[in-house]
Amino acid sequence: MDGLIDEQVNLIVTLRLCHKGVEVALTEPSKHSIILSLPPLVKKLRHKQFFEDPAFRLRAMRIARHGAMPDPHCHDFDELVVVVDGHGKHFVGSETYDLGAGDVFVILQGMSHCYPETKDFSLINIIYDTDQIRMPRADLRTVSGYQALFELEPRLRARSHFKNRLKLSLEELGKMLKIVAELEEELNGNTPGHRFVATAHFMRLIGWLSRAYSKLPRDEPRSVTQISRVLGYIEANYTGPLSVETLSRVAGMSQSSLFRTFQQILGRSPIDHVMHLRMEKATRLLARTRMRVGEISYSVGFNDSNYFTRQFRAAYGCSPREYREREGHASEI
Repeated sequence: MDGLIDEQVNLIVTLRLCHKGVEVALTEPSKHSIILSLPPLVKKLRHKQFFEDPAFRLRAMRIARHGAMPDPHCHDFDELVVVVDGHGKHFVGSETYDLGAGDVFVILQGMSHCYPETKDFSLINIIYDTDQIRMPRADLRTVSGYQALFELEPRLRARSHFKNRLKLSLEELGKMLKIVAELEEELNGNTPGHRFVATAHFMRLIGWLSRAYSKLPRDEPRSVTQISRVLGYIEANYTGPLSVETLSRVAGMSQSSLFRTFQQILGRSPIDHVMHLRMEKATRLLARTRMRVGEISYSVGFNDSNYFTRQFRAAYGCSPREYREREGHASEI
């Protein structure tokens, strides 16, 4: 065919592994290389590998000298990390951050991370599944520090470059380590009632860290601080009427900024989040109580049980009664 040249091209392929993925270099002899970057291969760690008791997924692990771990991994449980000593680099998603003693952060299930560089690096990993151990959080969700440290900061990490992490002083680190030691004693002792007491110590730890985060000085307003205040306010007032105007006052930002920030962080609007929270509360009541559907609808902020049922079906694809039956509970009394 005119104008076309059928020519065989020889390429030299070079692969280089790194914590950010695989770099593929395609080189034609006597010419420049073409570098292609492929995403990293992420190893998924399963809870069965780490929890001796599958019915109680809470474990504390001290790693005295954590070596470099260049290969990314994720897990099907959450992880609270406390850096006790030394320095290291932490790769999360697509960003790398410096770590030092006193840094505290959370890795949510499904998030890939690794430690490509470490030096005299000691840390404590507390791995857990709050839904599986059914840890009561009561009014903890109303604490802005809890919302910031355990919910928002992990999701904002790439955008904020890890600036919103919790950094404990040496004195604060010592106090926190005392609670961790009590948690470890219960987990390792395996005495009667150890699950109950260990859960209580873990709750103390989360509460203490949440309060510590709330006390951090803020030189200027930050989205994580503002939205964490709003989430705490919604948690405390979701059973009553909530408007965007009220939530914007709590956040200290305009309604348009509040809407935009919610979309960026949570992927939904403030009012959609209120609806999501009410539905979440309703599923727990359906699964764990014998309250009537009408009672549940009023207790989570709906004035019309029929409207509640329509919204529930839209969210879960079934009616509240069908959801309860699917969860294996007896009929309503």
